[in-house]
Amino acid sequence: MAPNRICTTALVLLVSLPSALASLMNGAGCDTTTNFDIDTVLSSAQAYGNSENVFMPPGCTCKESGVAKPECVIFDCDCKCDLTAGVCDMNCCCDTECTAAQITKFSTNCLDSGVSDPVYQTCHSPYEVAKINPKYPMRSDDSAENAYKNLLCVQTDNSGTKGVFFDTGRTKASLYPSAADVFSDKDCNTEFDYTCNSRATSTLSSSSGHDTTDEFFLLGDTIASTTGVAGSSSIAEAFGGALPLPKADQRGYCNENNRVQFGESTYNSNDDVSNTCIRPVGTLSTTCTAEFDYKRFVENMFVSSKYSAAIAADSTTDFVAVAVSSIKKGNTYLYGNGGGTTLPTASHSGTTCSNALKSLCYEIVYDVDFKITAVNARIELADVDSSSATFVEQDFSVEFSTMSFPNSALSLDNNNLVNRTRSGNPGYIMGRPVLGGRVHPGESKAVLANVKGMQVMSSVNGECDTTGGFNANFGTSVQFGVDMSVGCSLSLTAAELQNLCVNKVSHTGNYLYDPAPAVTTGQSNIPFWLTSMYNDTSTTKVGIFGNADPLDITQWLDVTQGAFANSEPAYDALKLSCSNFPTGTHYKFQWTYVGSTTNPQAKIMSAEVSYSSQEMKFNNDRTGNTAEQKFPFSVTVDWTYKELNSEKYSPPPPPIIFSVPYDVFYPFQIDSPATRSGGSWAVLALSAVLCVCMVF
Repeated sequence: MAPNRICTTALVLLVSLPSALASLMNGAGCDTTTNFDIDTVLSSAQAYGNSENVFMPPGCTCKESGVAKPECVIFDCDCKCDLTAGVCDMNCCCDTECTAAQITKFSTNCLDSGVSDPVYQTCHSPYEVAKINPKYPMRSDDSAENAYKNLLCVQTDNSGTKGVFFDTGRTKASLYPSAADVFSDKDCNTEFDYTCNSRATSTLSSSSGHDTTDEFFLLGDTIASTTGVAGSSSIAEAFGGALPLPKADQRGYCNENNRVQFGESTYNSNDDVSNTCIRPVGTLSTTCTAEFDYKRFVENMFVSSKYSAAIAADSTTDFVAVAVSSIKKGNTYLYGNGGGTTLPTASHSGTTCSNALKSLCYEIVYDVDFKITAVNARIELADVDSSSATFVEQDFSVEFSTMSFPNSALSLDNNNLVNRTRSGNPGYIMGRPVLGGRVHPGESKAVLANVKGMQVMSSVNGECDTTGGFNANFGTSVQFGVDMSVGCSLSLTAAELQNLCVNKVSHTGNYLYDPAPAVTTGQSNIPFWLTSMYNDTSTTKVGIFGNADPLDITQWLDVTQGAFANSEPAYDALKLSCSNFPTGTHYKFQWTYVGSTTNPQAKIMSAEVSYSSQEMKFNNDRTGNTAEQKFPFSVTVDWTYKELNSEKYSPPPPPIIFSVPYDVFYPFQIDSPATRSGGSWAVLALSAVLCVCMVF
């Protein structure tokens, strides 16, 4: 009876498993259930804990001799393409769930199984072997065909080496350390630790950990701020007691709880390459003066000149006032830089907020004792129209500079005559801005470098900038090694699309740009937001290394200009479509590491910009002549790594003073003076021995 019971149980499993597997597959595909269906399997089989897989995962083979599976930590896995449990994965020739007939069908196109490469090279050309200590009259057949016909191969590998494996330890504690041990580091050394790197701290703190009685600032310290009239009782903490640096929260909204940190310029920080955020327009009659007025960030604002400064009624003691250095609106300075002498004010009228804050940059100057001596604000304003804008993009930044740099250290060799922020020294740091600029208009051997590096277009509400301003192709920094894509859309009626395509006429503003003949063929007008930096005057240049000197143009690389479409845009009235009109810009960079392999330096090897066209077809023809359709435009940046070979270098040994047969020291290797490999000390020692023997 026992055998019958066993057979019956096995039969139930065989009948039940296919339906269970179907449920698993449905759960992974179009089924709307939340969890995989395991209940069907549990109804037919007993659940168990697989203690054998504590160290070694399922589907792997233990490579340790004499070690049981539960203790095996040296293992290899050989079927990484088997990604669906219980079903044959197509083209996965190592999948044990595939039948022989199935494997036969796709065996000529097998997916990578993940089998480790052999530890040793098992075949060698006899021609290469013959190079080792050749002796007359021995010779080898020099023909390439014979070298490959008769390879010298290892027939049986009896080596005890099984490969190179990671050292993970042999205890559960080493393989699976507790979360408390792993994440208990509060020093913020983890690059991608959002908690540590959050600027929204609730209290004034120092990332450097120095004493609160110290007068000097250290890197990362918050800077105390006050607001009010000096000497009055109205003095109070401003923005929670720390100089603010509004930054985008999870929704992209401006969060004013973020703080300036001493010594950290925004465009010099990995996560602050472009510190933009959006602010809802809301009820403009209220938000115009309550949120969009720049004065709340500068008027009657004081910051601590030293780290230990305490906020008191007399804000002139140990505090410096925030001064406005310039205010710009469009291309006109309203204050400073030759403009007016009266500070403008934000005002509301109808659906417009005039002189709303667009960008703010704090310029903080400190002395050799790391005490703040001055804080200036550069401001840019714009008008906000609530009838057309729901959100407004704002930019906040901070720049630190020292006022007492030792002149003796300034030199062209030290690469520091131009005070600037580097993106590496010398090699680029991943995520830092790519240095960008153009040939200096007054000196052909120098580069006019942009403060924020290479820029491409930015879009606030997803709409393309049709104002025709020269900043339409700025706003988003290109980061080293980071692939990116930015885009915007252009709303057009069918008539506006035709006019743009045939007559090259902007439907509003003036956003079409006629590039110079030297950088284009066939195309006469493209939207300005697709153009590259400075291509209205000269070729865009990028720094080869992260510390490229603007005074030396040889340290900069041209962004090669690719050709536009070879034909003019064409409009099809029947299809209501425009072809050959530029809709995309594509930057490609190749980079590599140079220098020592133990201290590699990243550099840009090549850069190119090209353009593409996608058919602009109007599909809303049944909604009336005034109907609009959004047409997408995009800018992409792609990075490709070029792997270089490495070689071992040793200084060449001194020449031997007398002539000897080339193999006199066999089997020792003798380097000639031109050879770059090691062995010079051995040559000297053997030469000395030979000289002694000749004397006796």
